Amino acid sequence: MKDIVKSQPSDEIKYVNGKRVKVARRKRRSNLITYCALAVALCTAVGLVISLCFLFDLEQVEVSGLTLYSNDQVLAVGGVESGANLIRTDTDVIEKRLTDTLPYLKSVSVTKDYPHAIKISVVEETKCADIELNGKYYIAAKSGKILEVGNAVHDVSLPLVTGFQLKEPELCGELTSEDELKAKVLMQLIEAVEKSGLEKVTSIDIAERTDIIVMYDNRIKLRLGSSMDLEYKLSCMKSVIEKKLNSTFEGTLKYNNAKTGVSAFSKDAEAALENRTKPVYTAPTEDGTASVSGYTGWQTDNAPQT
Repeated sequence: MKDIVKSQPSDEIKYVNGKRVKVARRKRRSNLITYCALAVALCTAVGLVISLCFLFDLEQVEVSGLTLYSNDQVLAVGGVESGANLIRTDTDVIEKRLTDTLPYLKSVSVTKDYPHAIKISVVEETKCADIELNGKYYIAAKSGKILEVGNAVHDVSLPLVTGFQLKEPELCGELTSEDELKAKVLMQLIEAVEKSGLEKVTSIDIAERTDIIVMYDNRIKLRLGSSMDLEYKLSCMKSVIEKKLNSTFEGTLKYNNAKTGVSAFSKDAEAALENRTKPVYTAPTEDGTASVSGYTGWQTDNAPQT
């Protein structure tokens, strides 16, 4: 007598090559899920290929904040081409190309604007000084970045800096000196000049950090001493220039200290600067301000008319 084997409800009988075969329904369901997953993956891959090859082509580029370069220069250096696929475009690479190649670009932000545009926003550097080294000139930005190297002619729109001792100047490189403190002092001085409101600064001599000299309007030498309290010293001297000296005065203003203030020496009395005699004016600064209301007139034969 043959044993009777009952098939489970989950089993299904099929005939394969004339033979009865039991197929588990759970296995069939599992295979169906696998087929569906493969189909979804295939459709996704096809969609991605279509997107990369046919959709999201670059049609428009918007550039903002640009004044020193043309749009064409930015697009060429950044490698931005019309018709390029937006998905495959690497914005980080574009940003790095621009900041590494175009020195007057301080910062660059590149964003995608789907489906067909890119936006490029730039912030430009501000040049602040022209530094002399071995008969060549190097333009520096307020950020401490070198904007131009090895120029044969001085840019007269900028203060000429001497005695800085530039160290290995490179385009787009960082401003450094053989004296590691001079770069910091120079940037502090440039900022102090701006904050004090002193205009017409034509040159800066920073050969000695304890005897910084600023030339005003090519006619008045401002001896600031060390880099301490630069903005305050410049403000005092600005008050002297505007309120105590006539417009044709040529000579030297020297900051003494907080007690005796600023002394002025005409061009004919430059020798007096060495022994600190014959001061024309002294600004009292005990109150900690740059006011000139209390100037005493230590008059000499060289005193300017007020």
